[in-house]
Parts: sequence; structure tokens; C-alpha cells
Amino acid sequence: MCGAYTLFQLWHIPSTKLLQRSSKLSKDNAGSFFMAGIEISTRLCLRREMQTTTCEIANGSNVPIIRTKQEASSQDKTSTKLEPVGAFQKLPMVMPSVDILYSALRKAKRVSPTKGIVNIAKRERNRGAKQLDALMKELTVPLRSYMENFPNKKYLHPYERSLIELTLGDGHYEEVLGRVDALRKKIQSVGKENASLCSKSLSKREAEERLSEGMKKLEEVFKLEGKAVDDLLNIAKVCNYPFTTRGILMGHIAINYQHFQVTDTPGLLKRNDEDRNNLEKLTLAVLTHLPTAILYVHDLSGECGTLPSDQFITYKEMRERFNDCLWLDIVSKCDLLQDSPVIFVKEDGNIDHIEVERYKRLGPDGALHVSVKSETGLNELKARVHDLLVSQMARIKSKKSSLEG
Repeated sequence: MCGAYTLFQLWHIPSTKLLQRSSKLSKDNAGSFFMAGIEISTRLCLRREMQTTTCEIANGSNVPIIRTKQEASSQDKTSTKLEPVGAFQKLPMVMPSVDILYSALRKAKRVSPTKGIVNIAKRERNRGAKQLDALMKELTVPLRSYMENFPNKKYLHPYERSLIELTLGDGHYEEVLGRVDALRKKIQSVGKENASLCSKSLSKREAEERLSEGMKKLEEVFKLEGKAVDDLLNIAKVCNYPFTTRGILMGHIAINYQHFQVTDTPGLLKRNDEDRNNLEKLTLAVLTHLPTAILYVHDLSGECGTLPSDQFITYKEMRERFNDCLWLDIVSKCDLLQDSPVIFVKEDGNIDHIEVERYKRLGPDGALHVSVKSETGLNELKARVHDLLVSQMARIKSKKSSLEG
């Protein structure tokens, strides 16, 4: 598959927290940074994380929407609740259901009756009611914590909302959280009911029997429906970076005390959006929902598995779709391309055909030709990547200032 993307995420790091770093990318960094473009036709994107800015997904329509004051107020209130990017980095640690159950059973069985109760029957029903109440709480408290700390999908940043839908499947995240909450409510109901029955026992033997029955019922309910907790554990593993996107690789570079997070995303094939797989949709989600500057690497050597003519069509589509982004084109493996840039044109030559033939030989107009093998253009690549990052940072700062003003 050709057409991967890489995302450069940047933020300020105080100089007191950094070791002395070079203002230039090292040769090794450039090599590893560029190798993605050597193995496949790689597109790289640059962006700065905007933790304080949120946005809403557009529906693809340019028709203005008229809202009443009440609707506008309601929508404004909702938009202020949107999470910044990184909501899933704050997830609680989810324990496997079996660990929660047996930990709760051990703690509940250690609960003693209230001191000073002389009557044996009263003491036993007190112990039974307290142990059942303790077991109920030990099982429901972690479930309540999960419900409170896993973010509500509708308040997620649009980018992470897309990741959830594409990685887990539409509706799966909410369905699992719903099952966890249903389990919590059921445990609470069964626990209270059996603790109440135990507290009304008339004899020591009856109290012991009701305690045993209550413990068994709570254990059965949790074992039967505890898979919801294990499903939530799997979601936490998927959503906790860098596993969020299942195919996106992350790294870091530093230039002039600025820290950039590099994200290599899946590529795109020549096809309509409705026919794209989830990995391709993740790539489009990155470009659509995050402020990006794009460094687009073209592999015209014929070794990446996608014809240059197909790459050209995909490139033209992406160039038009994201024409507001800062953009830099790179042609990789230039040592494998033909030396002669001459393009022979027939009298009846079609303009589109001429453009494709030019692209197959030279890439887009103004593209930088590079080769890791011969090291052609690598120094200029590093310099232009640096300039692109600085320009993107300045653009984001300007946009942020205008919004605050």
C-alpha cells in the first residue's frame, strides 16, 4: 500500500527540562525519518497540538444554518464541554473481572460483626449483612470509577471520536460502557436485597444460610456479566496511545528546543472514500481534524506496489482536498529514476496525459528529489522540514491569537 502519512505534533517544553540539543536534525534521525518514504510512498504531515482549542465536525454542507437563540446557547454550552486531544491518556487502570471478583470476596469475608452484640443470632445476622454490603461495594466501586473516568464519546475531540468509531466499530464503545453500568446497578440491587434479607434472619443458622446464598448470587451475577469489564479493559488498551489507531507509529524529534511528535499513519489507495478501509479512514481523520502541514513523499520507482499514475490521481485528490495546508512535495529514490527529464509530446497530445507523464518522471512541480542510498538532497530535506515546522508553528500561533483577540 502506498501513501502513508506522518504527523508532526509540537508543543513547548521549558528549556530547564531539556538536555542541550542540536538545532539540526542528525543524519541518523533523517535516515530513520525518511526510511518510511523509501519503503513505501509516504506522505508526512506536520501539526501542532492545540490543547485549548476544540472544534465540531462539519457535515460537508456549505448551506448556512439558522439557529434560534436557545439553540445557539445550547450548542455553545455543549461545545465548551468538548475534550481536547489526549482524553484517552487519562484513562483509569481497568482490572480484569476475575481480579475484581476475588479481591472483593477476600475483603468481604474479613469483615467482622459489630462489637458488643451478645446475642448469637443478632451477631450472626449483623456479620452477614455487613459482609454482603461490603462485597456489593467492593464490586461496584471500581465500576463506578470506570463510568466516571472514561470520557463521554459525544464530548470527545472530533479526531478522537473518529478514532473510536473506526478502530472499535460504531457504537461499540458506548455499548460496552452501558453494559458495565448495567452490571453495577444489578450488583447494587442484588447486594442490597440479600443484605436486607440477612439482617432479618431469626436464627444463627438462617443468617448463615442467607449470607451464603447472597454471596453465591453476587458471585454468579458478576461472573455471568463480568465480560463487560474485560471488554472495557480491551478498549482501554486500544485507546491508550500509541495503540489508539492500530497502525499508527509514533516517534519524536527536537529542533531548537521545540518538541515534535512524529506520527506515521496508514496510506491511501486510489478509490472512493466509501470504499476505503478503516486504516485509510484514520489517515483522513488525522488530516481532517488536526491542524496539519503536509510533507508528501512520492515513490515513482515502481517498487512500492502502486503505479505512479494511480499515485498521481490520489495526490491530486488530496492536494485539492487539503489545499489550505502548508505543503512540501518530496520525490524519493531519485537514484532509481531515469536521468533524462525530456518529455516527448505528440501533436495530438492530451494535456492530462502530458501532466501524468511529467509526474511519472519528475513528480509534482517544485518537488525536492532525494535518495537515502546516495544521500542526495538529505541536507536540503532537513532544512526544509525545519522551515516547514517553524512556519506551521507560526501559523498556529497567529490563528490562536486572532481567536483570542
